Amino acid sequence: MNVLTLIVPVVMLITAFVYPFFGMKSYYCTHVCPFGSIQEFAARCVSYKLKMKPPTVKRLDMFRQVPWAILMLCLWTGVWFDWIEYELFLAFAFQSASWVVIVIAIVFVALSTVIMRL
Repeated sequence: MNVLTLIVPVVMLITAFVYPFFGMKSYYCTHVCPFGSIQEFAARCVSYKLKMKPPTVKRLDMFRQVPWAILMLCLWTGVWFDWIEYELFLAFAFQSASWVVIVIAIVFVALSTVIMRL
């Protein structure tokens, strides 16, 4: 195995798992992850932001956590592995991404212009 090809994944893993211990909780999502970087850039393009009440933020956070937990359980048990076809990172590979993934990615980037860290 070529050691040089492992450098990028190792750096990404270190960034994702070690940086939060040093108080940089969202460093990976805003600087390393390409989708998060695009969302961060889109958020800086528009100065108007929607203000959400804490109960709404809590419900949206639960909406994010519950499907993630279900998907992880399905992935670990092998029940439903085809969900990976809807991973938003595939939007960067236009030839292999479905139109659904591209539309969802565009919607999330558009919404991130008015909702911070959607």
